[in-house]
Amino acid sequence: MSKKGIRRIAAEILVIGILVFLIVFCVGFRVTKVEIKGNKFYSDDKIKKMVLDAPAAKNTLLAERFINTREKTKEEELIDRVTIKRKDRNTLVVQVKEKQMIGYFTFEGKCLNFDRQGVIQIITDAPIEDVPLIDGLSVKGAKQGEKIKGIKEKRLNTILSVGKMLEKTEQKPDRMMFNDLKQLILYYGSVEVNMGNDENMDEKMNRLIGILPQLKGMKGGLHLENVTEDTASVVFDNAEAKADTDEDSGDAREGEESGDILDEDTGESGDREKDGADTDAEEGSEEETGAYEDPSGEDRVSDTQDTESGQEKNGSDIEYSDGSDSAG
Repeated sequence: MSKKGIRRIAAEILVIGILVFLIVFCVGFRVTKVEIKGNKFYSDDKIKKMVLDAPAAKNTLLAERFINTREKTKEEELIDRVTIKRKDRNTLVVQVKEKQMIGYFTFEGKCLNFDRQGVIQIITDAPIEDVPLIDGLSVKGAKQGEKIKGIKEKRLNTILSVGKMLEKTEQKPDRMMFNDLKQLILYYGSVEVNMGNDENMDEKMNRLIGILPQLKGMKGGLHLENVTEDTASVVFDNAEAKADTDEDSGDAREGEESGDILDEDTGESGDREKDGADTDAEEGSEEETGAYEDPSGEDRVSDTQDTESGQEKNGSDIEYSDGSDSAG
């Protein structure tokens, strides 16, 4: 065979090879399915139009390599970043990371959601799931894209600080507010958590994350306002059990508050009195605390829950003031 014939056959083989490659490339990697993940504020269709409105989006190989998602989402204030990955030959996965909303407050009938910097990012008619209500804010004016105005800087910083800590856990409160003593209160269903002021807030949050699972389905108040690194136990006022105890005994006393106060030096509990009611300390301990005596001789329930950071919980104990010996 002549050299000319060999060249022609080689050229034909090359052309056929290119055609096969193009067919496989265009058909074999054609996008037939798109999965959108991580979006809460944006619909799937909105995300698709935002990042897949390009010729390269028709091919999984090209889409993964050549679509500039940062450029396409730079005008979107609620998006942190978007990535495109190829799941298989015909499936794309669009992973969306939206900016976290720390909380929302109501203003003129609308829900104004703000981010980690206290900037109002989105205004909705109804609350967004897992975004807590910040109650009791005296806001005189609010605009989207601007920082919250009309609230003291220290109070706002406390809200933002706690909100950032809550991003690390799925245990989001229903709402937050400041009481008349300027203490931060978190509400988880029927459980009221007193966080106190902004001192030792990291330690308080660690204790809270470890204790909350034990209080599921309960009603009452958890006192973390005086927690420090040296605090051995915390007090939980079980409202339901206390009500049952008072009803059964017929000995409910007007003006007296249910609850034990932890002696931080000894780890033992004492009675808390309200409105100047005089009670015998030993009698009050027996009637109101109801905490059981464990082998160590201390009235407490051990909490060994781990925090989400993977660090072991630092042995915080709960003292129940309901006459029971456990959270159950």
